[in-house]
Amino acid sequence: MGLATFSAILDFAIRSEEAGLAFFAARADGAPPGLAAPLGRLREEAERNVKAFRTILRENVTEMVMEPFEPIDESRFAPAPPGDDLLAACAGVVGRQRDFLRAAAAAVNLREVKRAFEKIAEKKDRLIGETCG
Repeated sequence: MGLATFSAILDFAIRSEEAGLAFFAARADGAPPGLAAPLGRLREEAERNVKAFRTILRENVTEMVMEPFEPIDESRFAPAPPGDDLLAACAGVVGRQRDFLRAAAAAVNLREVKRAFEKIAEKKDRLIGETCG
């Protein structure tokens, strides 16, 4: 199914962050001491991103109604099943979120929103390197 509206893109971004948040939170309980801090950091970033996407949606509601763009195939960004390596699974979750944001930034015509998506995608790159690498 294609994401063909601005609100659908933001809804997908919010759902993706919330799913990542749940994934990180579930694995943080009982995680070895060396993994508790990275999982906590991933969870905190996901919480910030949910708030940011909700703000973008709220602040751009009038502009987004009429902005045409090429639909995005959301199935390309579905999370992969986690493997045995927790940090690799976390990197996979964050990497798919990053890839979606880059695709969304390329599709959306609103400069401010495009910049926000790119900025969050760049933070996800750094986060992967700092917590999962």
